Amino acid sequence: GMWGEGHTFMSSKVPEEENLAVTKIHIDLHKKYFPDTQLCISDDVAGHDRPGGHLPETDYALSRGVSLRDDSIMVQPPPNSWYHSELAQSFWPTMPIILEHEHYGSSLIRKAWSAELFQKAVEDYHASFMSIHWWPRVLLDENRETIDKINRRLGYRLQLREMTWPKEITVGEWFKISSRWANAGVAPCYPGGHMAVTLKDKEGGIVSVITDASFDMKALQPAAPGHAETKTVELDAVVGLVAPPVLPGDYDLFVSVGTLDGTPKIALPLSNNDGHRRYHLGKIRVKKTETNP
Repeated sequence: GMWGEGHTFMSSKVPEEENLAVTKIHIDLHKKYFPDTQLCISDDVAGHDRPGGHLPETDYALSRGVSLRDDSIMVQPPPNSWYHSELAQSFWPTMPIILEHEHYGSSLIRKAWSAELFQKAVEDYHASFMSIHWWPRVLLDENRETIDKINRRLGYRLQLREMTWPKEITVGEWFKISSRWANAGVAPCYPGGHMAVTLKDKEGGIVSVITDASFDMKALQPAAPGHAETKTVELDAVVGLVAPPVLPGDYDLFVSVGTLDGTPKIALPLSNNDGHRRYHLGKIRVKKTETNP
């Protein structure tokens, strides 16, 4: 299609039946040779302005685990700013949606550009990525406030709203860590992740890692701005019960989200990052037991 976007309405004008057959061939070839890669396809392959929540070409892509990309937003003035947000509704619950806006300067000339619509597209599509289409510095300087707002909503945004833990614990004895989490973005946390609490000594060495296997961050659903629901996670924790040994003393407590072995994977909107996506929250004191002097 024109510009590699899948549409042929301005070029070869391939009939619908032939277009569907060729689209399936391309999807199958890509799935065969990129089996472990998240693939996406242009919405225009099903018709650049064809309405509907289900179209044959994109339905086939969805059935093969191929996500959706919409090129381009705000090419035309309202009410034709985009055509396929309805189509995206079948994709975003399980796969990331990609948007690209029109050439910013050209969109301004056509009176198609709108800061409010720029934000609304992200909301309507539940988009995880926005591909920019202009000189980056010009676009940023003239749309800084809007882009800042988009960056706080684009994709998933895991927020630790609160965490409580005892000031003092005993080696080998169970204690509780309570936390409240929310997803302030427009999309689910597709890779998922588990909360981990890490204790470090005064030299920065890791002494203990406690992972919560009971809750996957993927379950946090997106909501309208300011309406994200919170999930309370109660973690039963212990240090030094078996291994590694934990000596009495004061330790720094960090939180992270990642794999079940405690490896951090997801950046959080918190300060005091240790450089490895663990975030310092405070202190905890470990005391000895009578049987563990």
